[in-house]
Amino acid sequence: MDGCCPMISIEIKQADVTRMTSALERIQQTVKIQGLDTMQMKCAVDYYQLVTEKIMKRNRPSPAYSKRYRNWKYEYGWSGYPSPWRLRGDLVKSLGSYRYKEGYLGGVEPGAMDSGGKSWFGKGKKGPYGDIKSIEMYGRIEEQRRPVFSVAMEEYKKDGWVKRQDEMLKRMEADWR
Repeated sequence: MDGCCPMISIEIKQADVTRMTSALERIQQTVKIQGLDTMQMKCAVDYYQLVTEKIMKRNRPSPAYSKRYRNWKYEYGWSGYPSPWRLRGDLVKSLGSYRYKEGYLGGVEPGAMDSGGKSWFGKGKKGPYGDIKSIEMYGRIEEQRRPVFSVAMEEYKKDGWVKRQDEMLKRMEADWR
């Protein structure tokens, strides 16, 4: 050296290296298990439960049903006329958290079918032998008129997702100690 720069020397204790390596391995394991699998599952469960809660709390349709459909739904619907999303519970029963490829999906189980007997024009057949439809189709139609899934998604994005992120960060912080 020509003397212009002082030499810097760093001494690291083996115990410190071991402690840091162990903490990094714990964080890596947490991210691998909790982040890639468990957190996705928890988010899917949170979302479908939020959708279910919103469906169960609705007590009148907006926009309103036609009089003919309202009368039909009152006669054949779940406990009379409580909710635009509830008719013998097919949609609510199909909600859940499902394995999807490498992760999880919260919402309507792919391929779920209703129990039949629905009236798409206010004059369906009573009982399970009516026209059987895909729950996904029923959900798409109702979502356009009386949104619940998109409303729940926005709410979850704003509140629920942040809660799960904070939970994960706290877990990683605990691993670092």
